[in-house]
Amino acid sequence: MDSGFVIAVGTAVLLVMALFIILFVAYYQQKQARQQLALSELQERHRRELMTATFRGQEEERRRLAEDLHDGIGTMLSVTKMSLNQLERQLDEDNIRASLQIQKTRTMIDETMTNVRRISRDLVPTTLERFGLLAALEELADRANDGELDVQLDCPESMSQLPSSINLMLYRIAQELVNNAIRHARAHHITIQIACHTDNVRLSVLDDGVGFDFDAVTENERGGLGLRNIESRLSVVNGHATFDVAPGRGSQIHIQIRLQNPQPATLLS
Repeated sequence: MDSGFVIAVGTAVLLVMALFIILFVAYYQQKQARQQLALSELQERHRRELMTATFRGQEEERRRLAEDLHDGIGTMLSVTKMSLNQLERQLDEDNIRASLQIQKTRTMIDETMTNVRRISRDLVPTTLERFGLLAALEELADRANDGELDVQLDCPESMSQLPSSINLMLYRIAQELVNNAIRHARAHHITIQIACHTDNVRLSVLDDGVGFDFDAVTENERGGLGLRNIESRLSVVNGHATFDVAPGRGSQIHIQIRLQNPQPATLLS
């Protein structure tokens, strides 16, 4: 047999074997990559399910606390006020000092009852459940307004109907950002902006406060809890936040959440 032919056949066999090895390695790497991707997707799905369950548990706990405040403490305060009224009627007209003390105590009870109702509304936004996101944000702005603070809501007259979970998430984020602007930034003017587009909804909270250092705040385990909570909420729905902040100037925080098949509808305000 011609030695050249043998060499050619041997070379061909080696090339086929080398090609087979290359294809096998490529297939194995591709399979490994698919498995790694599937594992990552499974871990991400598990993380989202865990976060969703955590936030659902938080809302259920808020509801339970609100019911305890309203049905328990609120009722006890009402009964205590009725008892004071009865006691006052039994006092002699000359017992002015005791009557004044009762009136002072009744005023304190009234203030406490007002705070209990306010806390209950903050824990469970009934306006959100009954009338929708725009009405709830309008109520949030109205409650925050006082002589030294001006909170404005910039929103359209109507928006696409959003899932209740998105409504609740946006409300909680707005609530957190407004509270931060009041308590920490010492803002005098706050604007809440919301707009719903074809495939996304955007929420912005702007203030004229003292600002903050984003990196320093988020590195603080206690101080950055609210901001990390916002980012955790958004990660569940593939949303993201943009923090245009710096010490010594007002803050602009923008939230964006992508939507799937939004349905047009009018929200009451």
